[in-house]
Amino acid sequence: MSSEKIVYKFNISGGNEGPGKGLSKVIEIDQKKFRFEGMKIGDIIKGGLIGFANYEFQITGGSDTSGFPMRKGVHGPVKKKILVSKRSIGYKPQRKGEKRRRTVRGDEITHDMTLINMKVIKYGEVEIFKKE
Repeated sequence: MSSEKIVYKFNISGGNEGPGKGLSKVIEIDQKKFRFEGMKIGDIIKGGLIGFANYEFQITGGSDTSGFPMRKGVHGPVKKKILVSKRSIGYKPQRKGEKRRRTVRGDEITHDMTLINMKVIKYGEVEIFKKE
């Protein structure tokens, strides 16, 4: 095993209500502090685990080291080629009715995820989204 440091990047969005409405922030957390393997899209994370006391976050997606996006309907920690038609995660059609096969990630987080998208469900005392 290599000695390189493995880091998760979290893209935290403020959601549709509360003090961080419409804002987002990217933070980095060492993988040794907390393991996210086995968690799925839609799971709730306590904010104290990643350094934000009294916050709660919901996993909304992410991408792996190759850049493939996570997709909710694909179960398990797999890469899969699926047929997509309408504008959706991982595909933007050029013509009406166009369909393509796209490679996407399953809805479960694995060790090779680099970016995890989350939204705030419950706000705590500390302000995350400070305007600079």
